[in-house]
Amino acid sequence: MSASKSKFIHTQTSNLEDSVELYRSVAGIILKRHPMLSTKDNVIIETEIHEITRRPQECLYLLIKKPRKDHAWQFPQGGSEPGETVVEAALRELKEECGSDLKVKVNTKDIIGAYKYRFPVEFILSQKRSKKYVGAKVNFISAEWVSGQCQPDQQEIIDFGWLTREEITKYVSKEYRDAILPMLN
Repeated sequence: MSASKSKFIHTQTSNLEDSVELYRSVAGIILKRHPMLSTKDNVIIETEIHEITRRPQECLYLLIKKPRKDHAWQFPQGGSEPGETVVEAALRELKEECGSDLKVKVNTKDIIGAYKYRFPVEFILSQKRSKKYVGAKVNFISAEWVSGQCQPDQQEIIDFGWLTREEITKYVSKEYRDAILPMLN
């Protein structure tokens, strides 16, 4: 009786483990450029979105574009490596995706927010990993721009923009927008 009861419990645990959905751990960085001019300087510079000096009286945020149709625009982000903190992973991803020219100051070592999403079914089925992820959970940190410019590799990242809070909403999906806007304070 004890053996069958033990087997039943083991089977339940096994089924429970099979039903747990795995979300890939991802680190993201919200990089903000503070206003460059005092508010008394009512200068409007409307240059292209790549220019760090555009809209000097406003806060700008760096968004990057991945080479895909859906959910292409986002903050720099990528998978965390084993043993990395969120800050270490976010800074590594920023350098990998945007080049080594950007200099930033991390505001806090704490996560300022998260965004959890599911992968498309085709992507889930195509994964060649031993662990099949159903989606990703992006933990964000915040940082301030100090100097430099984004230099995308034109393969993993094909475009970028320094955008105002209002402009960001035109580039990202509704779900992403709803998750990130509270983090842009």
